[in-house]
Amino acid sequence: MSETEKSKEGQFRVSAAARKLADELGIDLSSLSGSGAQGRIVLADIERAQSAGSMDGREQTAYQQKVSLPNLVERGKLVKIRRLLALKMEQAWQTIPHVYVTISVDMTDVVRFRHDLGVTINDFILAATARALIEHPWVNATWNGEQGVELPDINIAIAAATDRGLYYPVLHQCEKLSLRQISKKARDLAEKTMLQGELPEHDCSGATFTITNMGMLGVESFSAIITPPQAAVLAVGTIKGEVVVDDQGDPAVAPIMRLTLSADHRVLDGVDVAEFLDTIKCYLEAPIVLFQH
Repeated sequence: MSETEKSKEGQFRVSAAARKLADELGIDLSSLSGSGAQGRIVLADIERAQSAGSMDGREQTAYQQKVSLPNLVERGKLVKIRRLLALKMEQAWQTIPHVYVTISVDMTDVVRFRHDLGVTINDFILAATARALIEHPWVNATWNGEQGVELPDINIAIAAATDRGLYYPVLHQCEKLSLRQISKKARDLAEKTMLQGELPEHDCSGATFTITNMGMLGVESFSAIITPPQAAVLAVGTIKGEVVVDDQGDPAVAPIMRLTLSADHRVLDGVDVAEFLDTIKCYLEAPIVLFQH
C-alpha cells in the first residue's frame, strides 16, 4: 500500500499511518477533512475527530492504546520527557500547599539600559532574582519532611520550550556571578538547549529555584507550579504600557511587568513572599545597582 492513496471515490488522500489507525478504530475517513499537504488526512485529523466526540468510549480507549511513541515523536514531542514532567507536576500539585503573590514592576530603566549593555530583559530578571535570593536565603530552600532547609548555592533553572519538550537548564552558583556573567551563561545554555535539543545532566540538575517566562508569548501574568524539591518558582509576564502616576502626581505611561511567585506554604508565608518580591522589584526599578555586582 502506497504512502498516499485515494479512496474508491477518488475524493481524498490519506497517509498510510492514518488509514491504518482509522481502519483499526472503524473511523469513516470520508467524514474527515484533511489538514495535510493537498488535503491529505493525517494522524492529527484522527485526533481532532476524537476530541470532537466522533468516537464512542470503546473507540477512544482503543485510540489511546494505538497512539504509540513513534506516532507522538512524529508530532515533534518526546513522550518520555512529557511523562516525567507530568509526574513531577502531579506530585507537586498533590503534595505542596501553594501560595501565590503577584507584584507589578516598572521596567523603564531596564528597557532603557538593556541595549547599551548588550544584555536581555531576562538577564536583568535573573540577576535581580539572584541578588534577592542572597538577601532572602529562606526562599532558596527545600522542605525535608519536617522543616524548611536553606540551601548553600543559588542554582536557578530557566524554563525553555523546545520542539522536543520543556527543558530546565540550570545556572549554577548565581550568587557568584555578575550581570554580564549571568547573561553569557544563560545565552550559552539557551543555545545549547535549542541546538542539541537536550542537555548533559549537570546542566539540568541541582536547581534550587526556577524562573519561567511567558512574556514573549504576550501573557500578562500567570501562576506556575513548583518543581519539587524547590520551595518556589517565579512566573514572569510580558511588559505592557500602562497608565501610572509619576513623581509629580501626573498620569504617565510606563512599561509594567507582573511577577508572580508560587511558594511552598510549609516553608514560606505570605510576608516572606511579599518581601522577596519587593526586593526583586527594587533591583529592577533601579538596575544600576546590578551593574556594581
